[in-house]
Amino acid sequence: MAETPDFVQIARNMITLIDDDDEEHRQLVSNVIADIAEQLRLVWNARGAADLATIEHDLSTLMGTTAAGPYLKNLDRALRKLDR
Repeated sequence: MAETPDFVQIARNMITLIDDDDEEHRQLVSNVIADIAEQLRLVWNARGAADLATIEHDLSTLMGTTAAGPYLKNLDRALRKLDR
């Protein structure tokens, strides 16, 4: 099963780090990496929420809301564990 992406590493790869002795520059780059990583996390979580909504709709349509309830609860729990 795929692991949650390393958003900080992805962000770091998106930024070209210049070997610079300037502490202010290093802090700026660090802040940009953190901002990009946070945006990637938000996109990842939004995608997961959209997937869960689709699963809930489809399973409820196939099985009925009452019958699908326990399955949806377990699926929701399993999907949320992936984001840890």
